[in-house]
Amino acid sequence: MRYIAVNELKSPRKLRERLGLEKELLLTNNGKPMALMLDLGDDDPESVAAAVREVRSRQALTRIREAAARSGAARMSGPDIDSVITATRRARPKVS
Repeated sequence: MRYIAVNELKSPRKLRERLGLEKELLLTNNGKPMALMLDLGDDDPESVAAAVREVRSRQALTRIREAAARSGAARMSGPDIDSVITATRRARPKVS
């Protein structure tokens, strides 16, 4: 994937041409990735955005599952989970 600096956004004609050629550009700010630019072609922008959101949610779920496996939480039984929830609720301060 090709990179494009934020300051290059000041030249819309060149940006359009480059995006048309590359189809995907990673927008950077001070060398750090900040946005992904996609040539939508004939695709519906809402459909593309929904697909991106779905992929991000799947990635988040994968990270959660990996963290649970590392911590051992993935091996907890139902009753163990219930007891942790109950203990946590009891430890909370009462709201009046």
